[in-house]
Amino acid sequence: MAQTLLQKIIPQIIGSQPDASFVYKSLKGNKLELKLKIKSDEKPANIIAEAWTNIGQKEDTFFHALKLKYSCKENDLLLFSAKIDFKKTGFFRIMFRARKKSDTTWQWLEKNGQHSVIEIQIDPAWVKNAIVYNAFIRFFGAKKTQSGAIKPGQAGTFDDIIKKLKHLKNLGINVIYLNPIHPIGELYRNYNPHDLLPAYLQPGSPYAIKDYKSIDPELAYSREHEIEALSDPLVEFKELVNQAHKLGIRVIMDIVFNHTAHDFSLQRMHPEWFLYKNNMKSLEEPYIYPQELVKGKPWGDAKHTFCPNDHGFWWEDAAQLNWEYKIPPAKNLPPPNPTIKLMWQYFKSITKYWVQKIGIDGFRCDVAYRIPTKFWKECITETRNLAKKCSPENCPMDKDVIFIAESYCDDLLELQSAGFSAVYGDFSNKLYTPETLKGYLDYIYNKSGNFFPANSNWFIFPECHDFHRSTKKYAEPYTKHELADLRANKSRWVLTATLPGIPMIFNGFEKLEWQPINLFSYSTINWEGDKDLTKFITKINIIRKKHKALQEGEYIFVPSNQGITHKTQLFAFARITQNEKMIIAVNMDIMNKINCATIYLPEELDINFSKKYLLIDMLNKKKYERQGKEVIIILEPGESHIFLVKQANEMFGNIKRVGWKKEDRMKFREE
Repeated sequence: MAQTLLQKIIPQIIGSQPDASFVYKSLKGNKLELKLKIKSDEKPANIIAEAWTNIGQKEDTFFHALKLKYSCKENDLLLFSAKIDFKKTGFFRIMFRARKKSDTTWQWLEKNGQHSVIEIQIDPAWVKNAIVYNAFIRFFGAKKTQSGAIKPGQAGTFDDIIKKLKHLKNLGINVIYLNPIHPIGELYRNYNPHDLLPAYLQPGSPYAIKDYKSIDPELAYSREHEIEALSDPLVEFKELVNQAHKLGIRVIMDIVFNHTAHDFSLQRMHPEWFLYKNNMKSLEEPYIYPQELVKGKPWGDAKHTFCPNDHGFWWEDAAQLNWEYKIPPAKNLPPPNPTIKLMWQYFKSITKYWVQKIGIDGFRCDVAYRIPTKFWKECITETRNLAKKCSPENCPMDKDVIFIAESYCDDLLELQSAGFSAVYGDFSNKLYTPETLKGYLDYIYNKSGNFFPANSNWFIFPECHDFHRSTKKYAEPYTKHELADLRANKSRWVLTATLPGIPMIFNGFEKLEWQPINLFSYSTINWEGDKDLTKFITKINIIRKKHKALQEGEYIFVPSNQGITHKTQLFAFARITQNEKMIIAVNMDIMNKINCATIYLPEELDINFSKKYLLIDMLNKKKYERQGKEVIIILEPGESHIFLVKQANEMFGNIKRVGWKKEDRMKFREE
């Protein structure tokens, strides 16, 4: 038997935690450095070290050996390394092995007696500079009436979004996210009792879906069609996606797989996909089994499909699907789903359908944490593989799709590891103060521990259809002050657009809307209102797109002499890449000025603080010459700085070369 050559193998992927069992996330076009540390008495020339991977192969099932070259010795460990270019998106795997040249037997890196596998997830490169606009269609395009009531046929349609595409493009938007566009169930349809319309004229919640492969005709008719009712919903939707793609804007759909409408189109064919109770809103009552039909129990009756219960809330207009996963406990166990494999196939076919038929670019997945992560991994993998093979006339813009998981606080690690390109979280509810924000960012950005895979991406926004408007959350105590809502939305958008993640604007945010959407009926956005943040948001979005540090730079919190307490006004942080350093400082207090706060710049800026450096504010182009780590910040309520940091000699050297006079350079320093 050959003597064991390798006493210890330690894998390391640069930028990640040194663990053999985790997911590493990156983007197409990036490079990955692999390192393998080996403890051995052998000379490096006598050792062969390899990474065994399917990266770079035509078929993902093909694996090949990537030779690792000896680099140096670190603390009695031999370091072998190699670099990989990510030329295609998808899911890949890496395993490590090594052997003595004279041996034929490989020693694999193992865990619990099996080869340790490092999962690699590569997403499209455009994700890093995505700015999303969430259009809830029937509100986005609804027209105000003299009576105040919006009737069926007067709400927003795909045409209204098409007419606004150039406006959204100018706003800096390159992704549109649409809330569900499918027909809404009739059985137990929810309505707003305070609405001007009677219940029977209200459309209900689009999250109670009756048919996933159809389009709600109310969203899809064309007002320009000679006979409105003759519009083809699929054709109208395809026209929206085509027009968006022509402008470089991708379109993301909302999919709801945790539950359906009670009268879902396949409920009678597959009653076993659901759960049933006599009282469909009772946690205590036992589940009904199919065998109890002979006793007169209503198993299979759509009127008794069990409602979803999430975080203590009942969604009475929806029917819980039996994923055999996270089913609420009752007096008895829920019955099994005998055709669950078929159910998986059906729901995987939905995302494939919209990619193949329309060329959809991605999916926002509602209540993703209530569905098995194994399902998501299969669904995401199969849909992305299909997108790569779509015909040119019906394919996503990049022949790829992304998936975004909605979650409040549940299973964030599991979702980040399941193949999602980004995950929600609780960002919008942490934007109250620096105290509420800092700890949360330390958590999601792995600053206070290794909680998530390296490079995990987050879907962040100040408001959405599930939460109160930003104006109401932050400015309601100050309604007598006419600028409170403006300051609230300005400061919160600067934070959202400059922190790591995919930023999203919810329709109406730019118009300082106070009213939440009317989920069960119709409402509109006051597009003609005097207050408007469009120019400001456009400026912030342009700054984000011009600076790679704001798209992909490392996040580093910048402390101040205010500390972090409930009284803190200032939130400051750095975004750093190898070639660009930026400092963002935001006064989150919308009523009080920061008269004189001091921030302490971090060493990671790689600035020689003993020499002069420049802070160039991208918001107003003002330039400040400073020296030392301490910088004094003065900010009006709700205002911000977005500083580009440059060593002074870099700037002045360029100035001198282009012929500036000495007095001009002195004036530049004083600005």
